[in-house]
Amino acid sequence: MREMKRRSKQGVSRRDFLKLGAVGAAGAAAAGLAGCSALAPSQDAAGSLASGSVESAEAVLKLTDGMPKWSFMIPPESIADEDISETIENDIIVVGGGMSGFTTAVSAAEKGAKVTLFSAASAPISRGGSNYARNSKVMEELGIEPFDPVPFYYHEMRAASFAVDQRKWMKGYNHSEEAMNWMIDIARESGLEVIMERDNTFDLGPNYAHAFSTEGDSSMVSTGQQGAVEALEAKAQEYGVEIIYDTKAEQLIREEGESGRVTGVVASRMNGEGYVKFVAHKAVVLATGDFSNDKEMLAAYCPQVLPLVGYEQAEIDYNTSFNLTGIYGGDGQKMGLWAGAAWQHAYPAAPMMQGAWGGSHEPCGFHMGLNVNDNTERYQREDISSPYSSNHLLSQPNNEAWGIWTANYPQAIMDKGHEWYAFGMDYTLPALTPDELVAMWDAGAEDGSYYKADTLDDLASQLGLDAEKLKAVVTRYNELCDKGVDEDFCKNPDFMVRIDEAGPFYAARNYAMFMTVMGGLRTSVDMEVCDENDEPIPGLFNVGAMVGDMYANTYNFAIPGNSYGINCLTFGYVLGRDLAAGKFDA
Repeated sequence: MREMKRRSKQGVSRRDFLKLGAVGAAGAAAAGLAGCSALAPSQDAAGSLASGSVESAEAVLKLTDGMPKWSFMIPPESIADEDISETIENDIIVVGGGMSGFTTAVSAAEKGAKVTLFSAASAPISRGGSNYARNSKVMEELGIEPFDPVPFYYHEMRAASFAVDQRKWMKGYNHSEEAMNWMIDIARESGLEVIMERDNTFDLGPNYAHAFSTEGDSSMVSTGQQGAVEALEAKAQEYGVEIIYDTKAEQLIREEGESGRVTGVVASRMNGEGYVKFVAHKAVVLATGDFSNDKEMLAAYCPQVLPLVGYEQAEIDYNTSFNLTGIYGGDGQKMGLWAGAAWQHAYPAAPMMQGAWGGSHEPCGFHMGLNVNDNTERYQREDISSPYSSNHLLSQPNNEAWGIWTANYPQAIMDKGHEWYAFGMDYTLPALTPDELVAMWDAGAEDGSYYKADTLDDLASQLGLDAEKLKAVVTRYNELCDKGVDEDFCKNPDFMVRIDEAGPFYAARNYAMFMTVMGGLRTSVDMEVCDENDEPIPGLFNVGAMVGDMYANTYNFAIPGNSYGINCLTFGYVLGRDLAAGKFDA
């Protein structure tokens, strides 16, 4: 095993460091903060700085002898052999018991590979439920057309500033139908119904995603992923996969040298009964999820979300479902960095955010009529997906806004050709009607999930807004609706619906919710973890949310279920097949 020495930290405490928020590594180093090793300029560089002139880029690079490091980049001390109480050997070691880990394990074992999967959780764990594929037997049964990548993929590449790996996107697209049909068979065999979730229509839609539910129950279909991962666990047991829970990966084992192979993992028992060494004869596959619960890693790679999740480090619950302040601690990403892996090219890492759904006709959208912020100002075109509106809320007072409408709104947009689908609706269910929606809003006003008032003065009081400004904003908005042109923000006229000044008035709060962060280690098109020269580290792979350079800027749900369908299912399925076939054998 490579020697892993713990370096001393200097400066303020980690707690104080985290309170400072999203400072960059170089800036933190210059300030002497904890988590970074500040490096002094050379004499020549110091002279250049003193004279006020730096002549070249090369001179800039000489300002320090190397880049400062965050504390999570610094390898811990090696776990001594005498502290290891057990050794488990197998051809393939999979680290992580979520959708991507179990998919890889089952796919490989089905083709005859010998696999051990271990996880820090106490059981298979997953969350969410939307799964994308370009086509499937379920889509064919329902008469849904195959996915056309031409408009969607250009939209996604542009939304990501073309900073993502298009090779991986196309590999996912080309193998997604095969992988999804494989998963459909497993789900149906376990008693699950595979249905199609209806998603946004305004964003290059209509779009659909595969979802899993218990038979006959399609309510909230987009939360059924736990059933899918439990079906995979049962299939893994059938194929003889060795499954070990409550065991947390700590360090990778890598042979010496730049071409050294990763040969295993040292892990700790969650019950405190010491360490176990997992020896991999062919491959170690990391499937450990995101790094959103390590606030220092967020400060380094996704600083924009820190105001939403806070700066204090929380305990990690490996059995958690949704946790809006962070899920996992980047165990796999850290181990990869310590073993010589590079971070992905795209910066910053893309957060998965979601705003509220109040008053929206789209599953991934907020109300697309009038929105005002806490200063009682209209501040955006409202016809955008909820992740984008959530992102924009980060620049608004208190990171919140208010959608305001009257009962004429749903019929007006339906008259313009837009059906009303709530979050989690099965494709086969009928769209909601205006009467159903008004009844829902009235009930919500009773339980506090919506607001209702007979006058704008009363509504402003309930929302904490300036009543006179609100009346002026509504007057201006109605003028634009009458013109049929949004002169202020150029919104699609379909969503310009006049607010009935007679009331009653409805409102909902929009707020930014952080769900997870996508990305991590630099990853080849074959899921090999790579070093800073983009060269694969022999024997080391990763799948799932931690695959690098798949997303940039914001995970936007324009292709619903892209992460589960591609990063977890398709990439795990293909990698399992490749490992079983010996594609990467030395």
